[in-house]
Amino acid sequence: MNTEYKFEVVHSVKLFAEYIRDGRLKFTHKIKEPITYQDPCNVSRSGGLADEARYIMSHIAEDFREMQPHGNDNYCCSGGGGAIPMGPPFKKRRMEAGKVKADQIKATGAKIVICPCHNCYDQCKDLSKAYELGIKVLSFKEIFEEIMYIPEELKAKEEEEEAADE
Repeated sequence: MNTEYKFEVVHSVKLFAEYIRDGRLKFTHKIKEPITYQDPCNVSRSGGLADEARYIMSHIAEDFREMQPHGNDNYCCSGGGGAIPMGPPFKKRRMEAGKVKADQIKATGAKIVICPCHNCYDQCKDLSKAYELGIKVLSFKEIFEEIMYIPEELKAKEEEEEAADE
């Protein structure tokens, strides 16, 4: 597994922050609903990207609410480590272990939780159902789709849109 590649592998959180800094990614507005951010263990603690995530949040959220604790000290959601793919026999255990995360999310009063990790994404969705949190779980990409600025010259032409609908 000591393969060397001729390219650098970069996590999307780092890439998105870089694109925002460079002006390559712009937004038309900020989301008004209260938003919190799930710091994934592998992205924030192990990957060192907690600050980059907050940089992105500062550009997309009008009402960003930190979980307590957050960043490198944030609680694990209990969805990683292969727990989700282990299936239904382990779901009850995941939900019990995730109650700390559910309580942490609920305490923020946020209506949206941003999860840049697919395990966290699925776990937070399951926690929302199990603990009736009433939250939307979204990735950065899903938020960007709603608020990203697209220059006129890059927008699809009407004819192209109609052809795509057919």
